[in-house]
Amino acid sequence: MKKFLLLAAGFMAFSTTFGQDGHCGTDEYMQQKYAENPGLETAVHEHMMRRALDPSVASDRSDECIIPVVVHVIHAGGEGNISMEQIESAIDMLNEDFNLLNPDLADVRNTSDAPFFPVATDIEITFELAKIDPNGDCTNGVERRYSPDAAFDATDEAKFYATGGLDAWPRSEYMNIWVVNSIYSSSGGIINGYAQFPYDGGDAAYGVIIRHPVFGDVGTGTGVRTLAHEIGHCLGLFHTFQSGCHSGSCDSNGDYVCDTPPVDGPQWSCVPTQNTCDDIPSGDFYGFDVLDQFENLMSYSPCRMMLTQGQKDVMDYNIADIGFLSSLTSEANAIATGVGTEGVACAADFKADDDVICAGSSVEFTDYSYHNISSWNWTFEGGSPASSTDPNPTVTYNTGGVYSVTLEVSDGTTTTETTYEDLIMVLDNPGETPPYKEGFEDITAVPDYEEFLVENDNGGEAWEIASDVVCFGDNCIKLGNFGNSDESKDAFISAPIDLSGVEDSDDIIFDFQYAYNRRFDTNNEELRFYVSKDCGETWILRKLIKGDDLSETIYAGPYEPESIDEWQQVNITTISSTYYVSNFMFKFEFTNDNGNNIYVDNINLYPASMAGLVDSKDQTALTIYPNPTESSVQLFADIQEEAYYEVVLLNNLGQIVDNLYAGQLTIGTNKLDLSLEGVPAGMYTVQLRSENKLYNQKLIKQ
Repeated sequence: MKKFLLLAAGFMAFSTTFGQDGHCGTDEYMQQKYAENPGLETAVHEHMMRRALDPSVASDRSDECIIPVVVHVIHAGGEGNISMEQIESAIDMLNEDFNLLNPDLADVRNTSDAPFFPVATDIEITFELAKIDPNGDCTNGVERRYSPDAAFDATDEAKFYATGGLDAWPRSEYMNIWVVNSIYSSSGGIINGYAQFPYDGGDAAYGVIIRHPVFGDVGTGTGVRTLAHEIGHCLGLFHTFQSGCHSGSCDSNGDYVCDTPPVDGPQWSCVPTQNTCDDIPSGDFYGFDVLDQFENLMSYSPCRMMLTQGQKDVMDYNIADIGFLSSLTSEANAIATGVGTEGVACAADFKADDDVICAGSSVEFTDYSYHNISSWNWTFEGGSPASSTDPNPTVTYNTGGVYSVTLEVSDGTTTTETTYEDLIMVLDNPGETPPYKEGFEDITAVPDYEEFLVENDNGGEAWEIASDVVCFGDNCIKLGNFGNSDESKDAFISAPIDLSGVEDSDDIIFDFQYAYNRRFDTNNEELRFYVSKDCGETWILRKLIKGDDLSETIYAGPYEPESIDEWQQVNITTISSTYYVSNFMFKFEFTNDNGNNIYVDNINLYPASMAGLVDSKDQTALTIYPNPTESSVQLFADIQEEAYYEVVLLNNLGQIVDNLYAGQLTIGTNKLDLSLEGVPAGMYTVQLRSENKLYNQKLIKQ
């Protein structure tokens, strides 16, 4: 699908001036449609001419008109995955606008030069979320898909599952609305939404694409009345400023409506005396030069709140004349889609405000069951309370584990039930006590929901255990990042660690090692290290490594370390005593930029009083893994001078406890496997020494 282009110079002139509020992209979209379908623009004009000449158009419609709606939420997680409350608020606002119930309707001017209040009209169309889907199954009129590529800079690709979006439901049965994070704009400005007119037969792309900040008035919704504007386009209305000023026939020029005076262009304010057109169209409803009608919902002003009788006539004509619109608004379709009725209980559904917590924390559950629910019966495995009849209960979990939740709902006649297995993960609190050492030797996969959690923005490759590369021991953790270019983030997060017993005056030592090469010299990828003192509710950045600092080496292919020399050590020295809590957690987060794979290993955390600092002048020359240990260690010595070396184990008095190695070591990184069998538990110093060199490193034997 092509990204639509701005083909009209007039639109390019204003597209960079609309600021934060954004504008409608329908005109640009239709210019693209006209370019792709020669003759379509003429056909639209001829349709409007037939409407103007058809005396059978009724000024009032007596039958009830309900349009079933389906909302397709295309999101990237987070705020874009809007709540059901926000969706319902958007439909409520739409019904206010189309049924003369707008709360600020009294602000419509009714003066001698702006006599607009009398022409504000009840369109008598109700919009309702569908209760029955195209397969005849129960629905709440909403479907969702996690698809970051389609959610940002959205185009018509968001309307098709094959291109990352969600397919439209049949246009003759449902009004389709796609809610996204942002919409593509070739001009660089903000487009709030765009719609497709019904005049080309209404293809599979018929409906509205809209940004979530202008959809509804709760949640992320800001109360901007964009949806009514775009639905007006779907039912055949043009902008009030269409074609600018003119003195031709009012029903065959501009927006083809006689009680919406011409305007020379988009309006971005509500100046009461504004009058941009002096010409009076032939057949004009008012008969004199009235002011601009900025109150109209089909304008761009921030104070739009009404539609007119002439606009109602256009929509009524289209509903009667265009086949799929006639079907969409028919009584038979209302029955088939379940609108206009209370509905019956057909689905138990709910959401939790958090699915990973620390023991002792609470989870708020919100009921999203449908329809017409009158009673609730919850069962919470591992929770307190263990059951509830509240519609939206709060439950506390005091013991670590993974727990299921069941909800049974009823409308008084029909009962239905849903169980979400392993929904709530409760982490131990307090967590593991220091010293903390992680080399991934005993972990077979991440996330394991005991030691590590994983966040994966784009749904692609995530952090995983790697065992086929050179690292410290047999395993490390890897992010397969080669060629990823969407700037998404991947994180792995620790389970809680109990630092509550550490003295405020003590320092926390945290270090880790990573291996990474850039793919191109333009890569600016980032590795961030965060800590949390509230079980991951909030995070603070403690280390940022990016671009050249992350690596100066270029490796064009998928990178993997082939030597211990390729690993770099990072020391974190900025963990303050305010983080000495029972549920301390840390997080590594990587942001991609079309770069390469990255590996992390040999994570250590312990109080300085427990192990001391490395006292060698060259702190990277000697690495011991694992540390602490129960039986044996691997010693990695970065040797600058080939010589005969000894490795000895010293106690706190500086006495030799054991001779661990003696022999020749060569220039480069040397790896020694050292046994500590028979050595009592305690704190020691491992000393590597030659005739000219001396290196010390602290070691804890458990």
